Amino acid sequence: MNKYLIDYHINGHAKYFDFYLFVNPLGRKCFFSEQEISRTKALISSKVDLNILCVCNEYILNDFLSRIGLTNCSLKVRNEVYHKLYHTALAIKSASLQGKQKSRHYFLCLENNLEKDMSKLTQDTLYQIAELANLDVDLFIEDYQSKLVRKLYLNDLKIAQSMTVHKTPTLVVFDSTNDLGGYKIEDNVTLKSALELLDQMMICQCDCSPINIKSTHPLFILH
Repeated sequence: MNKYLIDYHINGHAKYFDFYLFVNPLGRKCFFSEQEISRTKALISSKVDLNILCVCNEYILNDFLSRIGLTNCSLKVRNEVYHKLYHTALAIKSASLQGKQKSRHYFLCLENNLEKDMSKLTQDTLYQIAELANLDVDLFIEDYQSKLVRKLYLNDLKIAQSMTVHKTPTLVVFDSTNDLGGYKIEDNVTLKSALELLDQMMICQCDCSPINIKSTHPLFILH
C-alpha cells in the first residue's frame, strides 16, 4: 500500500484548500462522491477544510426527478420529493451540530437503511437513523425541530446560489493562500477529477496561464 502523500507547495509555501461539496442527501451518486472526496482529503498532505452541504433548489430538484425517472410527475409527487429532500437535509445538518464525523456517519447510515426506497423515509425514520448512528437522539430531535437548523440550511442555500450550484454532486475548491477565485467540478466528482483539478490550479498559479478543464468553471471568490 502506498503510504506517500501528495504535497502541494508554491515557492516553498504550503497550500491550504477549502472544499465545498454540494450533495443531494438522497442521491447515490452524491454518496459516492462524498466517499471519493474523503479519500482525496486523506491522500494529500495539504490542510483541507471539507464542508459537505446538503442542498435542494429548483435546478437540483429537476435534475433529481429526471435521474429517478419522474420528469413528468404531478405537482403532488414533485412536492413530496422536495419535502423528503428538505427534511433529510435538515436531519443531516442537525447531525453536523454534533460533529462533522458524526454527520458523515449519519449520512452513511441513511444510505444503508433507505436502500433506494424513498417511501421508507419518514420523520420517525430520520430519528431512528440518528440512534443507529450513535448520536445523542434527544439533542438531535431538538436541533432538527429548531429554527437554528432551518437558518443554517437557508445559509447553505445562499452559498450554493453564490457558487451557481445547479446540480449535485458539485465540488467547489478554493486555495485559501491566495485571492484567486474558486473552481468547480459538476457531476463527475471523483478522486481522479479532484486531483486533476488541484494539479491544474497549481499550474495556473505557477505560469498564470488560464485553466481549461472540461466541466470545471472559474468562480468569483466570495467576500
